[in-house]
Amino acid sequence: MDLTHRLRKLRKTFELMRRGAQVFRSTGMHHSLSPLVALKLARDSRKGRKGTVAVVHLHALADPLRPAIVALPAEAGGDEVRLNYGELEQRINRLTHGLRSLGIGPGERLGVFLHNTHEYLELNAALGALGGVSVQIGYRLKAAEVAYLLENSGARALVFHADLAPVVEEALNEVKRLSRDACVSLGHAPGFRSYEDLLASPGCDPMEPASVEGGGFGGMMVYTSGTTGKSKGATRDLKKMGVEPILNFIAQFPLSRDERHLVVCPLYHSAAPAFVAMVIGVGGCNVILPHFEPEEVLRCIERERITSSMMVPTMLGRLMSLPAETIRKYDTSSLRWIMSGAAPLPTDLARRVEDAFGPILYNFYGATETGLVTIAKPGEHTARPGTIGKMIGGNEIRLIGPDGSEVPIGQVGELYTRNSMLMDGYHGNQAATDAAMKEGFFSVGDLAWRDADGYYYLADRKTDMVISGGVNIYPWEIEQRLHEHPAVLDAAVVGVPDPEWGETLVAYIVLQPGASVTAEELQAHVRQTLADFKRPRRVFFIDSLPRNPTGKILKRELKARALQTPAT
Repeated sequence: MDLTHRLRKLRKTFELMRRGAQVFRSTGMHHSLSPLVALKLARDSRKGRKGTVAVVHLHALADPLRPAIVALPAEAGGDEVRLNYGELEQRINRLTHGLRSLGIGPGERLGVFLHNTHEYLELNAALGALGGVSVQIGYRLKAAEVAYLLENSGARALVFHADLAPVVEEALNEVKRLSRDACVSLGHAPGFRSYEDLLASPGCDPMEPASVEGGGFGGMMVYTSGTTGKSKGATRDLKKMGVEPILNFIAQFPLSRDERHLVVCPLYHSAAPAFVAMVIGVGGCNVILPHFEPEEVLRCIERERITSSMMVPTMLGRLMSLPAETIRKYDTSSLRWIMSGAAPLPTDLARRVEDAFGPILYNFYGATETGLVTIAKPGEHTARPGTIGKMIGGNEIRLIGPDGSEVPIGQVGELYTRNSMLMDGYHGNQAATDAAMKEGFFSVGDLAWRDADGYYYLADRKTDMVISGGVNIYPWEIEQRLHEHPAVLDAAVVGVPDPEWGETLVAYIVLQPGASVTAEELQAHVRQTLADFKRPRRVFFIDSLPRNPTGKILKRELKARALQTPAT
């Protein structure tokens, strides 16, 4: 190793320590680490706590009565759960013993098939302590899809909500290698072991997690949204994951030890658990809503004095579709930040959110496979329409053109990124992993461009780009323009085969409640600011756009629909 390389490495280490110290103070974590707590942690260090379990232990030592989780009921009159850090630590510790009795240890995979609930958080933490891998299964999936995920992942056991038992029963008929004895029900499901039984495993010590050689940190397997085909299992070993992008990300928004974070996005994806982990990391409280209902979100913000939330643009759109007087009826002054991500954020929607709640809207770009890549701060999205912000420290980005070389400023290229958060690969699919990699950089197929000030902008997904008359057209640009029309609630543009032009543009429109507009008026609206070849040739009005649970539009379904609808 030459001197230059050593100096570069030393400088990077110093910068990481400096950033860590900055985040430690800005979030208020330094209040948790008193000299007495530090001594207790030093005493306990030989017990090998790592990851979330270690952080929960820190907060339990510093202030065991500190609120950790509020899980609100799914139905009126249901029971809510409130756990402090002392109680949370004991439940996690007991759970590690229960999971170990199921054979879960380093590298072993557990299917998690749950609604948004506090047990989800407990399971991820306990799996981390054991070195196990959480296989996240969306609760909206059908039996055949669940069977595919269990089979493809090689899950050794399964934890599921009791109301999903019929789906599990049907899936188990196709997954012979997974026995009923290895399936645990949250709530009563006849013939299955219960979650509470798992917590009451014989011989468990609620003050100590189960000891497993080679345990610690664990991993996650999150199946991609499948907007273009069969889902792929993105695997990540949390032990290998670097902290530089995370620290640099946290340094750019007001995450705090007194956080009361509203969890409304599905916990089986990757974004929601990431923010939950950050909140736990600083000693904040996660407030979990089982379902997203716009006015209930406002009611919860007021009642629980919510300070932050991560929402996908679809949720923000539903929130802003409420009458202005309904939004003003609730006290939302406790909010300090809202984070948007997981799908493109229309500029007009960003403007309406900031008009309603103030300059608190952040917008990040990342993916299940890449982690956190860019962030736009409040006001930047509206000042620079469509921006996803600047690169987060710890990332390298390349925009690659069709010829394989980097494109200049202002031109569109495929976005490749490299950082210490990249996934290990697609489980059992080396071909797909290799196809997405280029010299250590990873792409999920997004097209983007960069301006002279270092701000990045999404152009579209590579698979959604339309070539009409030999010209590249990016539907996202047209969708942005359609969203600006006051009658439009939601919009999607797709390309379909055309004998003359190769492809032609079709728009699908969801109208605001009570609004009306003609196809011709929308086409004229687009032509006011965009070239004529970007005007949708056909416009369809529909009740809702098909989306996956994280808000991404399923354009393959719209294309199929357009092909089945003859031109008039």
